[in-house]
Amino acid sequence: MKNLILSILTLLLSITSANAQLFDGIENILLTSTEDARILAEGYTAPLGKTLTYALNSGWATSAKTHKKLGFGLTIGGAAPFVPDADKLFTPTGLNSLIVPSGSLPTVFGEGGDQELSFTFSEIVLGNEIEYEGKLSFPGGLKDDLPLGTIPAPFVQASVGVVFDTDFLVRFIPKMEIQGSTFSLTGFGLKHNIMQYFGPLDRLPLNVSVLAAISKATFEYDLSDSNFGGNSSNRKMTFEADTFTIQALASIDLPIISAFAGLGYNSGDSQFDVSGDYSIPYTVSGVNISRVLEDPISIDSDASGIMGIIGARLNLMFLKIFANYTIQEYNTLTAGISFNFR
Repeated sequence: MKNLILSILTLLLSITSANAQLFDGIENILLTSTEDARILAEGYTAPLGKTLTYALNSGWATSAKTHKKLGFGLTIGGAAPFVPDADKLFTPTGLNSLIVPSGSLPTVFGEGGDQELSFTFSEIVLGNEIEYEGKLSFPGGLKDDLPLGTIPAPFVQASVGVVFDTDFLVRFIPKMEIQGSTFSLTGFGLKHNIMQYFGPLDRLPLNVSVLAAISKATFEYDLSDSNFGGNSSNRKMTFEADTFTIQALASIDLPIISAFAGLGYNSGDSQFDVSGDYSIPYTVSGVNISRVLEDPISIDSDASGIMGIIGARLNLMFLKIFANYTIQEYNTLTAGISFNFR
């Protein structure tokens, strides 16, 4: 059993990080003005913040049923939000230093293939105006390189029955490094069964509960090995998401199978940072100079909305196999296994 758990977790983490190297090249946007680099970064990464938000708010329950007091469960799974076609392209607006000939660019989940963009901008340095011009290579998206067209988020969740038909839920993945990227996850939740308030109806195989949970995930990609921007060792990209979900759940729990559904509300805030020190080379009037940037990009975004869940679980003694589908802005498929006792 231990080997099975480790194998599933390793697979999920590998799927999440296997294509991290394809983010190579996003730092090239720093060649243009800081303002325009921020516009490009915001458009390119916006769907990634949403996928993290919707993935983290998925899979918290595979049934409305709660454990008996001190009953215990362990769940290992992954959530895969599907990116709508509209979010696979973006049209940058407000650019001052460069022109996008095609009018639109791929987001991180769009079509592959770099695009060459020309830039021209000026800055005042030590009282002198310096005009920079050149070309940068804007990276294509990952659409053709991701198994499901998205980046699944893995989770490991423990649950324990406490008092008053309530489960305490904990999600945790320690900071793990795979192929130059790191991923970590923490989360906490409560699920309370309200069938106890309906007298003899609690003897039915029907369970109704309410659930609330918060979580935080961090994905970091090391840029220190890139040939771009000098040799500083503190350069990295960071995606962080803080999320909240509240859900009303109902399930019919039979000995072999459980079917469940739910309604709820999801919200989340995400942050994208390109941090570290960058010394970017240019040739101005035949002279090689460097433009120095420190922590050049920081972007906040948010996502929220109503969600609905349908799912089923196969009950094989203490082993459970589940799958559910969440209908929301980014519809999300969640699947995995769990081990439940009492």
